[in-house]
Amino acid sequence: MKKNKILVCIDFQPQSLMGLHQCYDLARFTNSEIVLLYVIESSDLFSNLFSSNIDKAKVEVENRLDKVIADECAGSELTFSKVVKSGKVSDCIIETAREVRARFIIMGKNGSTQGIKKFIGSNTTKVISESDFPVISIKGKHSIGYKNIVLTLDLSKSTREKVASAVSFAKYFGSHIHIVSVHSVGIIFQATNLYNRIKKIEKIFHANDIECTHQLYKRQKKDDYEYVLDYAHELNADLIMIMTHQEGRISDYYIGAFAHHIINESEVPVLSLTPTIPIEQETIVESLIDPFNIF
Repeated sequence: MKKNKILVCIDFQPQSLMGLHQCYDLARFTNSEIVLLYVIESSDLFSNLFSSNIDKAKVEVENRLDKVIADECAGSELTFSKVVKSGKVSDCIIETAREVRARFIIMGKNGSTQGIKKFIGSNTTKVISESDFPVISIKGKHSIGYKNIVLTLDLSKSTREKVASAVSFAKYFGSHIHIVSVHSVGIIFQATNLYNRIKKIEKIFHANDIECTHQLYKRQKKDDYEYVLDYAHELNADLIMIMTHQEGRISDYYIGAFAHHIINESEVPVLSLTPTIPIEQETIVESLIDPFNIF
């Protein structure tokens, strides 16, 4: 049986190694091989890390990746492989993900100004914008597993992907799903379509024996993303699930402002999903996307 693949972007900095460790449970869950990717940029060839010869540089990188697999991955009982490419970081990540048909891309977001700052800022945003595959971006140190998942909901018709992913994670990891949404001041929330949608989604979780609660905020002095980030911090959440592309702009490689802020400012790992089914096929239950093939 052909293994699934999880692509982990490595730059030998602590944050990318943290992302590597945190994907082990995910790899076991999805029966995946972990593919380590390092991208050599032109700036690397003039650094102290590598020689100026591209072939020699690739050999040096491969040796370092072998050492990472030997030192960092010992005892995991997972399968690892490595890929070394040269070129523009974001393009190489997207290209490699398509080549291996990655189930997930894992990217560590370094906050440090030291070393080679590969997988931060614009690179992360560009990969998430153009990726055909879910991306988990990680910043900071986190516990292993996904016990508390924050699920952001609005009225977009792309909700089904987030709900299905949340069900998949929760069934495997024993997660508690925390639905969070922000609505306008001055309306009776119980009379809105969003409230009706949340109640339907809660029924899905309860039918699957998944713990679920919801938190509703009235939009006042903060932006919507600030409510979500504050809530995730309050819960000590393990994951935030968002949809990155606004409905109707999927092909424009566009990340909405809300998603952009969550991805770049969250200290909690963020799972960025892209709508994959035409909107006309939408139903809450029957069109559930199952990224793990467990339904």
